Amino acid sequence: MISVTVAAGLLAALVAACGGGDDSKDADTASGGLAGSPITIEVITTLTSVTPGTEAYQAAQAAAAAVNASGGINGHPLKVKVCDAKGTESPTAATTCARNLVADKDVIAEVGDYQAFPEQTNTILNAAHVPNIASQPTAQSTLSSPNSFPLAGSDGAGLGTVLADNGAKNIQVAYTNVAAAASAVGFNTITLQQGRGIKLMGGIPVEVTATDLTPVVTAGAKGDGVAMAMMPTHVASWLNVAKSGNFTQKLSASAGSLTEDTLKSLGDKANGLLVAAGLPLVTSDMPGIKRFKDEMAKYQPKADIDQVSLNAWMGTWAFAQVARTIKGDVTRASTLDAFSKLTNFNVFGLLPDGYTTTKDFDFPGLGRLFNHQIVEGVVKDGKLVQTSDGYVPVFTPKP
Repeated sequence: MISVTVAAGLLAALVAACGGGDDSKDADTASGGLAGSPITIEVITTLTSVTPGTEAYQAAQAAAAAVNASGGINGHPLKVKVCDAKGTESPTAATTCARNLVADKDVIAEVGDYQAFPEQTNTILNAAHVPNIASQPTAQSTLSSPNSFPLAGSDGAGLGTVLADNGAKNIQVAYTNVAAAASAVGFNTITLQQGRGIKLMGGIPVEVTATDLTPVVTAGAKGDGVAMAMMPTHVASWLNVAKSGNFTQKLSASAGSLTEDTLKSLGDKANGLLVAAGLPLVTSDMPGIKRFKDEMAKYQPKADIDQVSLNAWMGTWAFAQVARTIKGDVTRASTLDAFSKLTNFNVFGLLPDGYTTTKDFDFPGLGRLFNHQIVEGVVKDGKLVQTSDGYVPVFTPKP
């Protein structure tokens, strides 16, 4: 099975658009008065787009500032760079970022990637043996290459699962009609059957240019649950039709696509929408989430607090935690080696118990999916609310 971009990666990618601006910038991250030479990481994200992922960069900056305030990496300050991947009409900007990162030998790793072309960029990074930390588990390269270390579980795998766990038995997948999104049908067919013993009814394609979604929402009414692997404009249109008509199906979407701006634009129409998340929701009361929000408030108070910023913040801290264990110089090679040997690794309690990178996941096409679980939630009063007690399994039945 080839698992390509689904859910979070797809939804983010489809709404990005090109723009101007410098491609690469250095972060103004506090060094904490550390005297050692800087250790540099880089974030490739969309800075100039309709839905920019600026918070990924800001969150990495916040984490780096906190790392430096706590001694840095064995006395060396952690420095963050950023490169603008721009939009989705062409991978040129993103691949240029990746090539420039490879050429800059001072950059040890990419962290918290959030852009539309992870397949192309990680192929370049992997060829140069550059670690990709907290990569999005949404592309074949990031799910199979030895340089890739995603922290999050797969939102896409959980779209049907969260519906099933909330009582739906006749589930369909509605997807924006592009090849990447269409793969969500096969993906959820396998995970629902293997994890919940439910046969997926089928898929509902939604044309990219569709504006009136009444016909597809009507098709969704043949079942009692619809997993939406769609771009946010389609999600909004579906919710508009469903709320205005007599449609009572349970609906699910990826937490990675429900940014602060998206939730604001949806308003109360999103209330009741079930959510699959690859990491704990930023609205949970977990100590690790509190730490995340405290550090963001201290070092990047204007940044969005969402699943995108959480992933980049966690990735930066994960890099620092692992780099602190390296004896000798922190290089691309030593970082890659150290990340490949993690057992029972965690970042402030935000990863599932037993997270390890020492062996690939025994599931076709998903070898680097080290986190096999999801967190479930619901949209309530315009905010994500976690409903599961921590992580729940996707590929195996719940205990």
